[in-house]
Amino acid sequence: MNTKLNLLLKLWLLLLVFSTVACRSNTNATEAAMAENADSKAAAPVVVYLVRHAEKDISDPANQDPGLTPAGQARAEALLTLLEGQDVDALYATKYIRTINTLKPLADARQLEVRQYEAHDFNNLKQQILQNHRGETVVVAGHSNTVLPIVEALGAKRPVPEISDNKYDFLFKVTVAPDGTATVESSQFGAVSN
Repeated sequence: MNTKLNLLLKLWLLLLVFSTVACRSNTNATEAAMAENADSKAAAPVVVYLVRHAEKDISDPANQDPGLTPAGQARAEALLTLLEGQDVDALYATKYIRTINTLKPLADARQLEVRQYEAHDFNNLKQQILQNHRGETVVVAGHSNTVLPIVEALGAKRPVPEISDNKYDFLFKVTVAPDGTATVESSQFGAVSN
């Protein structure tokens, strides 16, 4: 009986040792995979899509915070369609209804919150994006007089001299490499605006 008990005790200890070793190697593998994922994100560029808010309703000149017109709503939907299949990790808009509503279809489809930033605080926006979204894709909605300064704050050259009040169809894709160098691509989306 004593021999059986001794044998069972040794077997139990052996199983305990193997279980401990297996748990540790699983933990180490998980930690290594997490570290590798974090390293690959840090080594990947940040991609920032910048758009001006879509067409706003100007029927009431006294309204300082108008919503979108039907054409603006269609443009917001066009942005969603354009970015279909793209990873989008974060959305930023100013406090104005027109910028928030420009990103709303995308926010609803991706179940992302629209984070707010101060319209003219370009450096703080850059800092938030580069610190919090390494290796990710971000979409920012701004204004005719803020989108190009944001492109410059991110380190790229202004791709067009200005955005006129009646121009809503520009899409700028700024890619910021881990070393801080930035490039910009310019295109149009949705219905052509004058």
